[in-house]
Amino acid sequence: MTTRKWRTAQVCYRGNNGNLISCSPCVPCRKHSARLGDRIYQANIEDILEQWHKLNCELCDVTSWLSRVLPELERLQRMAPPTSMQDLEAQIRKLKEMQRTFNSHKCLMMSVNLRSHHFLRTDGTELQELQEVLGSASHSWAQACSALENWQRKLYHAVLQCQEFHEALGSLLLLLSEAEKKLHDVSIYRTPAPLKRDMLREELQSRLHQVSALQEISSLLLVEATSEEGLEAKEKVNVIRNKLQLLLQKVAAQLGSLQEVLVDLLQNDCREWSLALKLSSQRMQTSMWRSTGLRQFVCLWSSFPLARRDVFSRLLRAAFSIHLLVLVLLVLVLLVPLSDQDHSCMLSNNFARSFHPMLHYTNGPPPT
Repeated sequence: MTTRKWRTAQVCYRGNNGNLISCSPCVPCRKHSARLGDRIYQANIEDILEQWHKLNCELCDVTSWLSRVLPELERLQRMAPPTSMQDLEAQIRKLKEMQRTFNSHKCLMMSVNLRSHHFLRTDGTELQELQEVLGSASHSWAQACSALENWQRKLYHAVLQCQEFHEALGSLLLLLSEAEKKLHDVSIYRTPAPLKRDMLREELQSRLHQVSALQEISSLLLVEATSEEGLEAKEKVNVIRNKLQLLLQKVAAQLGSLQEVLVDLLQNDCREWSLALKLSSQRMQTSMWRSTGLRQFVCLWSSFPLARRDVFSRLLRAAFSIHLLVLVLLVLVLLVPLSDQDHSCMLSNNFARSFHPMLHYTNGPPPT
């Protein structure tokens, strides 16, 4: 029997009474199972070593970060509370950065706790050391979270006691109410309306940074406020933010509609001006062409095609020669006398015959 037959041979068989009877596997099958078990054991060992290495790396990162952040939190708690908006904004930015760092290391701490459960079920010296390090890291993590909460609570009380913070809220509420009134009073049909709206929009946009700073303070410190003063401050911040956004939207909408109206007016004016210019140009052209017939002739001449112009020019040249010939004949006819007698001699003889008898009357003309 070959090796393939040994591996495919039945391990169990059914007896005469129908019961299953198991038989031991052959020698080649036992060798194959041993090799397979060695491979599985080797893979498990490699996986365990990899998990152990990752656990050590993550645990080192967490403990190193906790050793740095705990003194920093203690220093921040010992600092004097901020009294101005500038110092308060700086503390808020640092708190926000610290919370972001805590969130990233929180995921790392959860991963360390999950990996450590696979190794804490057995006994050993290394596992005892692991338990001690995990306990120390958990204790430091709890201290860091408590210090962060205490610092945040301290900043919350500093915000409620900051006079500049409350003055900023009051001034912004007053400014937004005045801006709303200005926006209501400005009519779209007045001449300076676009300029006023632009100035109002610039004034509102200049307050965006201040409102965003107040909103950041409210989102970090006033979210879980329970005191009456804290709830009132949070409500004011929300009202300021919503009213500012609403006013900016209204100003933008009115400026857009005003721009459309102005565009329509300009288009109508342009149409009227173009129509007036067209009519005036037509009138000027009509008066200019009526003043002289030469331009009409030139216009007609230029409107003719080139072939027609050649035919017309040849006709003009032929007609001009005929007219010239007729004119010459007319002059010749006028120069020829009406009879054979010389008209000038006859007139001179008549004058002589009438003048000669007058010479005989010395005492004046004869009686008639």
